[in-house]
Amino acid sequence: METWRSLENIEKVDACMVKLEGFEGPLDLLLHLIKRNELDIYDIPVALITEQYLEYLNMMKELNLEIVGDYLIIAAELGHIKSKMLLPEPPIEEEEEDPRASLVRRLLEYQKFKDAASELSSFETLEKDVFIRTPGEDEVDQDSPLFKVDLWSLIDSLREIYARRSFNWSEGILFELDNVTVEQRGEEIRLILKTRGSLNFEELFGESISKSEIIVTFLAILELMRTQMIGAFQELPYSQIKLIYIGDDRSWTESH
Repeated sequence: METWRSLENIEKVDACMVKLEGFEGPLDLLLHLIKRNELDIYDIPVALITEQYLEYLNMMKELNLEIVGDYLIIAAELGHIKSKMLLPEPPIEEEEEDPRASLVRRLLEYQKFKDAASELSSFETLEKDVFIRTPGEDEVDQDSPLFKVDLWSLIDSLREIYARRSFNWSEGILFELDNVTVEQRGEEIRLILKTRGSLNFEELFGESISKSEIIVTFLAILELMRTQMIGAFQELPYSQIKLIYIGDDRSWTESH
């Protein structure tokens, strides 16, 4: 396990780099970890959250996702809080504020902002964020909505695929040896979804494809989501992720 200090040396590779504009940021990742671990936001186990947060950053590094400074700032802040909590508690008369308090306040404020923004935009974006299945799709309950999946849930699903293949995140990827580019794989996925309408996330990761092909496929999915040609949805938290074709977007072909 790399320490948080090693993250200072993360190098960005231009080839296959996927920017996270339009996706979530470091506070979203912390909220995701708190929710996934069913933790009390007022009593965050900093050691656990720090370890898991750095695991995600290491995954992002291998996936060639753009790790902007905010992610590293939060990593350093978590390391600082962790170190302060390891110090002996001061006498009662010198009692200081909980080292986690400032971060907790920011998370609560950020969650309120997200909730408010979601409520304000819900009427305009309902058809983008919630899909009611249409007649003719396989194995569906037409009255059951599908809710938008965030970046971290997608990475969680990718981790499960890695675990089943016994892949190691630290082995690295030689993108220059790939026969298929992110753009080419994205076009393949776009055509598949345009024909079928939807499919399960894991269907794109067959048992025979290599580690590098898995990553290229994942990056292609993110690019298609960023350009709003496809969407990723779930019926319930932690349920199967479904990819749905939304429509052609000129920005995909114009930007590649």
